[in-house]
Amino acid sequence: MKVLIDTNIILDVLTKREPFYADSAKIWSFVAEEILDGYISAISVNNLFYIVKKLKDRETAESFVDQILEDFKIISLTKNILKQARTIPKKDFEDLIQYFSAIHEGCDAIVTRNKEDFPSVGIKIMKPTELLKKI
Repeated sequence: MKVLIDTNIILDVLTKREPFYADSAKIWSFVAEEILDGYISAISVNNLFYIVKKLKDRETAESFVDQILEDFKIISLTKNILKQARTIPKKDFEDLIQYFSAIHEGCDAIVTRNKEDFPSVGIKIMKPTELLKKI
């Protein structure tokens, strides 16, 4: 299954955020083991680097990004994706970039804890628990 993993799922693993850590870590491990075909948007990489550097330090952030680049496929950010993300008012721009990135890449679903942040048409939006039940 080809899925885009929302930034909040990656952050759950990084910060060991409860009660979300176990499911998010399991999804990441399924990506690393190639049970899932895991993607993230290019915009997530720099956002994650910034957050990890702020929470920890530069060395930890660099190591974390290296692990992301090892485990996930990265969807390139294009002008077309950015333009499409601007067409939907009153939604978070970053989430819309991820949404249209997933559509452009042909993903089957987006995995997120915040389903309401994404449009409800065009691609399946799933919580980690929903995805884990399907596997």
